[in-house]
Parts: sequence; C-alpha cells; structure tokens
Amino acid sequence: MATIFITGASGGLGRVVTQTLLNEGHLIIATRQYSDNPQNLIHGISDLLFTYETDLADEAQVQKLIQRVINKHGPIDAAILLAGGYAGGALTETDGALLDSMMTVNFKTAYHVIQPLFAHMSSQSNGGRFVLIGARQPLNAQFGRQAVAYTLSKSLLFELSDLINASGKEHAIVSTVIAPSVIDTAANRGAMPDADFTAWVDPQTLADTIAFMLFGAGRALREPILKVYNRA
Repeated sequence: MATIFITGASGGLGRVVTQTLLNEGHLIIATRQYSDNPQNLIHGISDLLFTYETDLADEAQVQKLIQRVINKHGPIDAAILLAGGYAGGALTETDGALLDSMMTVNFKTAYHVIQPLFAHMSSQSNGGRFVLIGARQPLNAQFGRQAVAYTLSKSLLFELSDLINASGKEHAIVSTVIAPSVIDTAANRGAMPDADFTAWVDPQTLADTIAFMLFGAGRALREPILKVYNRA
C-alpha cells in the first residue's frame, strides 16, 4: 500500500483516478476546494480516503497542509497533480490578467505542492514519484494557438517535470507528464455538445495509465512523457 497525495480529486478525471487507486488498496490524501462536497470525490466512502480543504493557490496554506498530512499519515510516496482549468483565447485575445489566471490555476497549484513534497521525498530512502497532467497544446502549436494562456501555463509543467527529474535523480525521485487530448468528462461534453465523444480520452484510460506508471512496469521508464490522444 502506498500513500498518494492527489489534487483535483473532485473533478471529472480526479474522481476516476481516486476511485481506481482506492480499489487497488492505496491510502489517498485528496485535496478539495472549500466549496466542494467531499461526497463528490468518489462513488462511496472508503476508510482509505482522507480529504482536506485547501486553496492550492496559497503557497503558505499548502505548505502547512502538507506538513499536517505528513505528521498524521506518515511519508508520502507519490503525488498526482490533477488540479487545473481551461480558457481559450488567441494571442490577440490574451491579456495579462488571463495569463496570470491560467498560470495560477495550471502551474502554481502544482508547484506549490511539488516544492515541499520534493524536499520531503528527498529525505526518504525510496524517494517518490510525481505525475503531472500536461496537455497536447504545448506539444503542437496548431492546437495551442486558440488557447494561448492555457498552452503557456501547461508548457511549464513539462519544464517543471524535467527539473524534478534532473534534481531528483540522486534521490530516486521520478516525474511523469501525461499529455491527453480532450478528456471525456461531463464538463467537456457540456462545453462541446456536438463533438464526437468517442474520439476523446476515457478518464479510466488515464487512471489506468497513472497506476501503470506508479505501480506497474511503467516504473522502469525514466523521464517519460506519455501522449494519450485516442482519436481526437
């Protein structure tokens, strides 16, 4: 059994990832916003699930939470950074406010968790693992040009993962970026009702991919970036 820290656990992807890892018998520490109902995290209650309210954009608050979690639950073996958001807008439509917003939602919410957890994992003999959810847009400008702020903010996650791997090599710390195309969630269906949902990525596929990287044969991969596009 591993102890796993998950952000964005109440989202369309987060619920599936949380439930999948609970089914595998892992202890889950799930963050939620103050407005989230903890019952929305999974389909049922589990003794292996602990939820904590926090504002991931508040660095000091996140640091206090992580120390509290470690004191209560012991060492953290892995962290899955799912929190984030999307906003469209071409270059001519992207101002500083939108850029700041996307940087906070997609990058800072991850960095605020990773920075103290990296220090924590560096002191462990078995190190630790990070999984970041990137996006296809930073890897293909044709997809990113209509969502510039989102694309730039997600691109930093790829750079951050490289820095984690470079800095963590001596401490058995490995970071993976999973880059999906469109994820088949209720929110995305509502935003794009006329799309071909069968071409999108099933959240369960992503959950299984994360489990494979953390606990399956994927552990042997070093500095991986996994493109999960389906037919989108």
